[in-house]
Amino acid sequence: MTTVRRDIPALPDLVFATALEPERLATWLPAPLELVGVNDDVLILRHGGRLTQVRVTGDVDHLTLNWTPLADDGGATVVLRLSLLGADRTAAELDHPDEAFATRLLDALANGVENAFTAG
Repeated sequence: MTTVRRDIPALPDLVFATALEPERLATWLPAPLELVGVNDDVLILRHGGRLTQVRVTGDVDHLTLNWTPLADDGGATVVLRLSLLGADRTAAELDHPDEAFATRLLDALANGVENAFTAG
């Protein structure tokens, strides 16, 4: 598991909402990931041609999100930790088995936050 870190110019609660809420998540997920459905706290994702179900759990007090695959197919739980860096800045750390893809995810999340909350 690799931890990738990125600073995002927004408050942690805005980053948390963008990463957690399915409507926002669907707008920033990078290819080849695609959100195709939601059932309570389970996301149905298409990764290339394969469907995967992932349970999302969030802890708003500790600003952490976990995405845990439901099937035992060797997939790892992905963890996002957020912390306040100062006025309007968030440190985002993502634990993911693929460092390059983790970097793409954090970059896409940062762009999603900017598009959702600063576009005017």
